[in-house]
Amino acid sequence: MSGIAAEAGVSGGTLYRYFKNKEDLLESLGNHFVMRLRGTLQGAIAEQPNPADRLPLVVDIVLRYWQENPAAVQLGQLEPDFVIDYIKQVTPQWSAAIHDAVEPVLADSPAVQLGLATPDEIVNLIVRMAFSHYFLPVNDYRELRDLLLALGSSAGLDPKNGRIGSGRKAAS
Repeated sequence: MSGIAAEAGVSGGTLYRYFKNKEDLLESLGNHFVMRLRGTLQGAIAEQPNPADRLPLVVDIVLRYWQENPAAVQLGQLEPDFVIDYIKQVTPQWSAAIHDAVEPVLADSPAVQLGLATPDEIVNLIVRMAFSHYFLPVNDYRELRDLLLALGSSAGLDPKNGRIGSGRKAAS
């Protein structure tokens, strides 16, 4: 805690006023990252409510998340044991946020309607892909995003009212 306080430029006593120990501070920081993801998803969906854009939008945000939140990546470098435990604990929250964002679109996709996949299975895949990207980032996340969207499109994850992979790039 003293190292964290020094890095933050506050006294140890100030830090202990808000957090009882390092684990409490790290848990609060982790919760902050989840709330930030949820807010980003909700804001983007409000700006682009078209169901045909939903899955590309969500995949783009999830992959871009680490790039836009370097503190989360730095936390993983400084506290790898915490991050592994954190991922196990926070996966249900990430899944819920992503499920809320994509479920309305996935319910109308041929893959779900034919019983090839459930919305929960698709959300689980997106969450696993996001955490995989955290540990094994690519130079340009957009290439991974476009590949995942093309695979999703070929697997029938397009909503009935539009095509996700219509030859255009997903949201940048």
